[in-house]
Amino acid sequence: MLSNLTRRMFLAFSAMAALALYFKRYPKDLFAAERVNTGVKAHNPGASHDGKSYVYLAKGASSEDNMRKVVEMMGGINKFVGADDIVLLKPNAQWWNQGTTNTNAMKAFIEMVLASPNFKGEIIIAENHHFPEDNSRGWTTDKRNGDHNLNELVEHFQKSGRPNVTKYHWHDGGGSVPGMWGGAEKGGLVKGPGNGDGYVWRDDLVFTAPGGKKAMMSYPVFTSEYSGITIDFCKGPWKNGMYLDRKLKFVNFAGLNHHSSTGVTASIKNYLGICDMTCGHRGRQPEGFYNLHFIGESNLHWRIKEVLGKFGWKEYLTAIGGAVGYFMKNVRMADLNIITAEWTGYGSRTDTNLREHTRAVLASADPVALDYAAAKDILMPATVKNSKSSSLRLENDPEPDDSPFRKFLSGCHDMGIGNLREDRIVRVKDI
Repeated sequence: MLSNLTRRMFLAFSAMAALALYFKRYPKDLFAAERVNTGVKAHNPGASHDGKSYVYLAKGASSEDNMRKVVEMMGGINKFVGADDIVLLKPNAQWWNQGTTNTNAMKAFIEMVLASPNFKGEIIIAENHHFPEDNSRGWTTDKRNGDHNLNELVEHFQKSGRPNVTKYHWHDGGGSVPGMWGGAEKGGLVKGPGNGDGYVWRDDLVFTAPGGKKAMMSYPVFTSEYSGITIDFCKGPWKNGMYLDRKLKFVNFAGLNHHSSTGVTASIKNYLGICDMTCGHRGRQPEGFYNLHFIGESNLHWRIKEVLGKFGWKEYLTAIGGAVGYFMKNVRMADLNIITAEWTGYGSRTDTNLREHTRAVLASADPVALDYAAAKDILMPATVKNSKSSSLRLENDPEPDDSPFRKFLSGCHDMGIGNLREDRIVRVKDI
């Protein structure tokens, strides 16, 4: 008994000592959420011309009808898609059940694009789930969120005489450290579209987190199987040695789920399926850098983290949100963000016992306001209804300054993205 007590006291003392040193070295890192901009000046991109952010919500109907209603409320599909555009849809294929994007909502969106007058462009569904086998997980799952998995969704349109609906598997380009979660690697590194398909690592675009950790921006270059056009995710369509006078329209299609230490996975975190996870720790190179997922990981020993966690301490905080916000400003930001909350995982991305049938679709040009509103209006009611866990409620709550999700949102917002104040967010609803 005394031995166990002494051991616990030692761990607690070590944790407090480590935390004191951490504060001394990186005093702003743990409480960076206090840096949220509370002024009334519009944040751009994401905000509208009036400085406010508009979040559109349709609830209570089918996924397809909710999707159509949201697009209608936003001004129609032609507000977003031109006749010759290349439309890139980025779902979440890393998980299954509620963890993957609802394919019925995606199907309705694709149908609206294809029905648009004079549309002669193409639609590409692309994602990097960071696992070695491309055709796996959300692409092939039999635990579908909707009538199709992602491969079946593409096949549906191809068999319906729509060859301009295709897919692409982005695959991490560098070498992976053995045992790395996910483990995808060696998909190829390129300097640009002239080198073929692969990932670009931009040493001139570097995010520095509070505390000094750095993340190099990375993004895919990939070729359409339909048109043969190569798409540089940052700079746009390319063919025959030059960039084309055609627009790439990027639609970020996310789900809405609890995600432990970052609180919530929704539209902002969905960007992690664009970046290369071998670009920085836990990849082999480049030395001194972290990838966008691990930029928020502290250097504390795991046992110390475990003890601190019992006192409410969380990793990640603003760093991941800040890195994604930097990516949005310097690489590419979605033209439209959509959250398919047909099912909302209030306690898990995959456990169907920890989800609520919320029957909602939300959309906005502002990913910060969208994730905030989705968590407050959809996820939190489901959490309060189904769980009495105080830690789960805190992790899913976008409002308290000490919640991990608030800090995550604040990190992105502090990069100049969108709005995070109630009086700057306008909800347009059909419920």
